[in-house]
Amino acid sequence: MFLLLLLLLLLVALLKFVYSIIWVPWKIEKHFQKQGVGGPGYRPIFFGNTAEIRRMFDEVKSKSTLVDSDIVESAAPFYHRWSRMYGDTFLFWFGPTPRLAITDPEMIKEVLTNTSGSITKIGFTPSTRELFGEGVVGLEGETWALHRRITSQAFHMERVKGLVPDMVASVLKSFEKWESIRERRDEFEMDVHKELHELSADLISRTAFGSSFEEGKRIFSLQEEQMVHYSKGSRTVYIPGLRLLPTKGNRERRRLEKETRESVRRLIMTNSKTRDNSRNLLTILMSSFKNQEGVEEELEVEEIIAECKTFYFAGKETTANVLTWTLLLLAQHEEWQNKAREEVFRVCGPNGLPNAENLNSLKI
Repeated sequence: MFLLLLLLLLLVALLKFVYSIIWVPWKIEKHFQKQGVGGPGYRPIFFGNTAEIRRMFDEVKSKSTLVDSDIVESAAPFYHRWSRMYGDTFLFWFGPTPRLAITDPEMIKEVLTNTSGSITKIGFTPSTRELFGEGVVGLEGETWALHRRITSQAFHMERVKGLVPDMVASVLKSFEKWESIRERRDEFEMDVHKELHELSADLISRTAFGSSFEEGKRIFSLQEEQMVHYSKGSRTVYIPGLRLLPTKGNRERRRLEKETRESVRRLIMTNSKTRDNSRNLLTILMSSFKNQEGVEEELEVEEIIAECKTFYFAGKETTANVLTWTLLLLAQHEEWQNKAREEVFRVCGPNGLPNAENLNSLKI
């Protein structure tokens, strides 16, 4: 009897495996093929197209690091290759999960603005939840609405204008550091990407955490380390339970997560005692607001921690990367570099600084 039950359980498990790993992907692929949407094809044994994607990234890394105008080949080699083979719209697979690549502006607009509920956000895995936090960008429904009502308070125009002096101060501090590195030399080398990440961390920490910005920078440092561990596994298929194994990487990941959460909790406790700067993000996240029914709403501590994580990636990482790319493009196109410099001199004056009033006059 026990053996029969065991065989029955194994049979059920096998049928579920065949259904989810083979039958469902096959049906999805056929559905899109009928609409003229092709792709590299689903490979159940090799976790979809994951192995191919990893191989393409490895090929790009082995080539020259010189950047040309065709950045897509370096940033997303799988899209560069498959879009040329199958067209701008194609289907590929990350494990048994289908992903549809689209470029048509109207289709993209429909995805981003559709409110029917038929198009939903990609859910968090335990790894992405640890790294990004379950902040407003990944939430849905009433929980999303509550988080959005509270976090949007930080981005009112007048509040943002009040942060401009802090931003200018952070940039001037970086300029002084770079001048000390230059030591009056006409030519010198500096890791600009690293420096801009430090600038972004200082700027975001001041605006997000007020007088506790040094502790905020420590949180950013911890999350940078977490990002390294996440990146190593981001091109592999998520397998439930694998992250629970006591490997060296998993132990280090858990340590970083624990330290990050403890650091954010310390910031919350410090901020609740001082409330020294009503402009900073943390104070706003800790505040309560009345909804349309007049009911006071506020976030729990765990929700505040999640939003701080989200703010890190939405603010620091994107800002530093965009600034790095902007400087690279300006270096490659001196005519635009000259136009940008002339505009700054015209708007701010030869020795002036940007402020909340003249920022709108900078168009380039």
